[in-house]
Amino acid sequence: MPDKCKERESLAAAGNPDVPDIPVLGIRGRLCFRCFSPSKGILKCGGCKRAYYCSKQCQKLDWAALHKNHCKIFKTINDFEEQQYKDMRTWSEYSACLTVRIIRNAAPADEALRYIIQAQAYCALCRRTAVQLANRGVALKSCDKCQMVSLCADCPDEPTHTPSVCESYVEFVKIENFRINFFEDTGKASPVTCTQFPKNGKKPLANSTGWHDYFVHISDKPQIEGIITPDFRGLVDSSGQEDQERMRLFLLCATDNLTMPLTIMAALEDIACNKAHLNIHIVGATGREVTALGNFEELFHLNPAYKALHITAIGPGLNFKAETSQSALIPKTEVNPCSACKADGRKRTISIYKGLYHDFMTIPEYEKPDLVVMFNSGWADGDDAVSDWAPTIETVLEADLPAVFTTYNKQEADHECRKLKEMGAKFVVPVGANKWSGLMPTPEFIDEEYDLWFQNAYRYVIQGRDSQ
Repeated sequence: MPDKCKERESLAAAGNPDVPDIPVLGIRGRLCFRCFSPSKGILKCGGCKRAYYCSKQCQKLDWAALHKNHCKIFKTINDFEEQQYKDMRTWSEYSACLTVRIIRNAAPADEALRYIIQAQAYCALCRRTAVQLANRGVALKSCDKCQMVSLCADCPDEPTHTPSVCESYVEFVKIENFRINFFEDTGKASPVTCTQFPKNGKKPLANSTGWHDYFVHISDKPQIEGIITPDFRGLVDSSGQEDQERMRLFLLCATDNLTMPLTIMAALEDIACNKAHLNIHIVGATGREVTALGNFEELFHLNPAYKALHITAIGPGLNFKAETSQSALIPKTEVNPCSACKADGRKRTISIYKGLYHDFMTIPEYEKPDLVVMFNSGWADGDDAVSDWAPTIETVLEADLPAVFTTYNKQEADHECRKLKEMGAKFVVPVGANKWSGLMPTPEFIDEEYDLWFQNAYRYVIQGRDSQ
């Protein structure tokens, strides 16, 4: 029974932030909103027509836990969708409706709710949404293979997506199901698999070919050689056993958090930072980075030269209970390393600042970092690009701080770099594909139809301004 999924908000409130979001197939009417189980007789909320349930019990549980706060907002958005109704829309017309201010403002502090809107089911030909079609009594049928792409009964039965897109979506659905089952088994939605014991010597990441090579020759997973394909998209023997497929999905999902420490280590190699005591600032941090901080012990385990590691997460959206209501800082707190690192005298500390980085740089507790990190910050776009990010980027450049940036795609990285060049930034590493990008795909619901993005897919490194 999916008991943990049913109680995910209670588990999060009790101190476990690593709970799964509503899966896309739940948003698209294939799984229950509350327990994430499939059901042939799926029930739909009569008010908003967006929430789906396997039973009356799950519907009541979800109303108490979440949906009573969402239903009215969904109905407001449904009214807006009706005002924008067309019998036929292009992808650009459809995606533009997902980014208008009324939807962004419907729940400014609720990213999960906005995600439900963006990931909604729609007809791949006429691009009418599931709610619009339901209002007209028109059925919407999903692809038998991937279940991610749908076609309405009014449109001709013709191919809507390529076999490669379908294959990618099948993989995505496998991953979502694996994470749900993993959460039920372990109480965690994100697998963690750092190198078990610290290495005696350092193998530079620059010499590695990627994740498969890392797991086999740098970390401690040599057993996957000859079992998992180098690109992690399948098993060498397609008739492999079920436990081999679980191992593949486990390691693939683990890269989604390991991408952070390995991207940092690669950047430290780029700037030739060999200090024993490291000070790292993660700027624009969210709960995702805070949840993943346990993975950062991998820095210790891969490089014996590191003896102390302090990480500060800085971001206006971070939520925590400070000692006083006026405090924006959780001061340096010691984190127990593994027993082997502890025996070797290594120390890990973290601190958290709720606010903007250029403000953090003015407080007495600020210490100059060895590396500034901005994971998927999107600093060059958005409503806060000028008010919040511009002064932060200027301050980082003026302070001559080495900084690594990552983005979800190359277009975003190129756009950021054009702006940085206009500001006179000096590039240590130009834009390029990040060897340590996460391997877990996530569908793109706004920019490009059927596209997929990956955590930290592209990266670049800057330091100070170019003197030329």
